[in-house]
Amino acid sequence: MSRTVIVGAARGIGRAIADTLASSDPGRSYLLADIDDTAVKRAAAELEAAGADVSAQVVDVADADSVAALVATSTDADQVAIAAGIFRSSSALVTPRSEFDDLLAVNAVGSFHVAQLYAAEMVTRGGGAIVAVASIAARMPRMRQAAYSASKAAQRQSLRVLAMEVASQGVRINTVSPGPTDTEMMRELATDHANVADLAQGSLEASRPRIPAGRVATAHDIATAVAYLLSPASEHVVMADLVVDGGELLGM
Repeated sequence: MSRTVIVGAARGIGRAIADTLASSDPGRSYLLADIDDTAVKRAAAELEAAGADVSAQVVDVADADSVAALVATSTDADQVAIAAGIFRSSSALVTPRSEFDDLLAVNAVGSFHVAQLYAAEMVTRGGGAIVAVASIAARMPRMRQAAYSASKAAQRQSLRVLAMEVASQGVRINTVSPGPTDTEMMRELATDHANVADLAQGSLEASRPRIPAGRVATAHDIATAVAYLLSPASEHVVMADLVVDGGELLGM
């Protein structure tokens, strides 16, 4: 049975990816991985109750040994979705070095390490597909997001290099870059004016006027883009960054 691994699957975009993939391709085996042990096991149990073949494993993408342990239990994976990520924000004038360290460790280095190890396994097995959730913050500057934007730009570019090196061996690596997305994490952030005043004036809905499509993305919007890039329908798509932002990036 073919296996799909979703990293960062406990909630938000990662959970939406798991739901979308499991419902659209129930013949596959799914491994949900996340740093939150309780939440990822709950997600796996809910999908299993719906009829999917699902297991769960704890992983901290910022810990090299933890990532290696995850890959060791799923070397047969031919599809990997990487949605693990964290967000911090502060004025660039006072952004501490620790903010860069934390964001780069998870969003850039952690994401790359997961992709790197799975890509190596896929090369030996004849191919596969890897998709990571990036962000339009890698392309457009936002107030109070110096470290976050840097981490996402580093993620996107490092994965493009990896993709270039393994494409001829049947491994496809792509990214999906969401704009503002209605997730639990974003709603929590939207209650803290100090963190998101410049991003959304304290309200996720306040982002809508600058998006030509007139709404923020849903987690399902992002999940369907990831599903496409993992599927055979995108077999000649390599090193792409699929922007899912309702036109915000081009409309700015």
